[in-house]
Amino acid sequence: MRKFVLSQFVKSIDPSATMAINEKAKRLQAEEIKIYNFSAGEPDFPTPENIKEAGIDAIKNNFTKYTSVRGISKLLEAICQKLKKENNLNYTPEEIIVGNGAKEILYLSVRTVCEIGDEIIILAPHWGTFPEQVKLAGGKPVIVKTDDFRPSAKEIKKAITNRTKAIILNSPNNPSGIIYTLEELKELAEIVLENEILVITDEIYEKLLYDETKHYSFAALDPKLKDLTITVNGVSKTYSMTGWRIGYGAGPSYIIKKMADLKSHLSTNSCLISQMAALEALSGNQDSVKVMLSEYDRRRKYICQEFQTQGIEFIKPQGAFYVFFKVNPKFDSLEFCERMLEKFQVALVPGEAFGTPGWVRLSYAVELDDIKEGIKRIKAFFA
Repeated sequence: MRKFVLSQFVKSIDPSATMAINEKAKRLQAEEIKIYNFSAGEPDFPTPENIKEAGIDAIKNNFTKYTSVRGISKLLEAICQKLKKENNLNYTPEEIIVGNGAKEILYLSVRTVCEIGDEIIILAPHWGTFPEQVKLAGGKPVIVKTDDFRPSAKEIKKAITNRTKAIILNSPNNPSGIIYTLEELKELAEIVLENEILVITDEIYEKLLYDETKHYSFAALDPKLKDLTITVNGVSKTYSMTGWRIGYGAGPSYIIKKMADLKSHLSTNSCLISQMAALEALSGNQDSVKVMLSEYDRRRKYICQEFQTQGIEFIKPQGAFYVFFKVNPKFDSLEFCERMLEKFQVALVPGEAFGTPGWVRLSYAVELDDIKEGIKRIKAFFA
């Protein structure tokens, strides 16, 4: 049987490190090996009952057909209301698009504005998908180091060239849990307005905040930024709906329209059943969010206390559900993670996946009993 030669383009794309590690951990679990899996960015809670019921009702009422590419009108309107109420952003339904998770919206955003050879600035540490999506669009990812994982206006200015098309922001940040301050965002806004660069801001973790830390939507900082920003969000992390695959983007209508044109040839519309569930998530009772956040915070405090006692260097997360910690200098983070999985049955993600070698991401979207045993094993390695 003929074996086809793969394109050089697809060979240039690296697989998702987080998904690869998570799949390896699940393969070991399938062999009945107990794995303490802290690799996936996925809430361990079930989807709230009211949201599940909305999905079930959608099936019972035969909401199983195609929809508008951008999404059903009720959901578009609910997103507009959410953005106005919670983010101080005024959008019309024509400026909104619903996609198969925030990941698809991010790709559509980059692909719609990026010409071959255009440069997209990405701040490290960064989600591993960001640079790969830029490469998928034919662009060049420009990775900018941060000061103690905080954005550096000076370094960003130095990275801007006549080919710079956009900057991708992510706050609360995956993997560090850092939240950009209002002052930091205002400095970035000055650079963006001065250079008229598009900002693609991933705000998927906006409701997972601790210690009374505040999240600020970039587009809300200045009225002029609305025309230079695509705000990306979704229901996956906040409502434990990762498998429902609903994300959304808000931006200038002329960009949103072409994103929809592109999506029409990729995936048509997002699942109507999932859209109905997302509608309930955004407009229904929010008590479940508080319950989940409280439990995340309990886990976060436990891990931070244990790491501090052990003398492990880490970034105390202000948002999301990850702890980013530094490995023993005797090992690089790739080797550390391999040893932890093979010898200690603990799955973690190396910092190389986030453009930050020497560090490791631990997700605490895991039951506390497993966290306690996993931390015990990590401490044993460091001892």
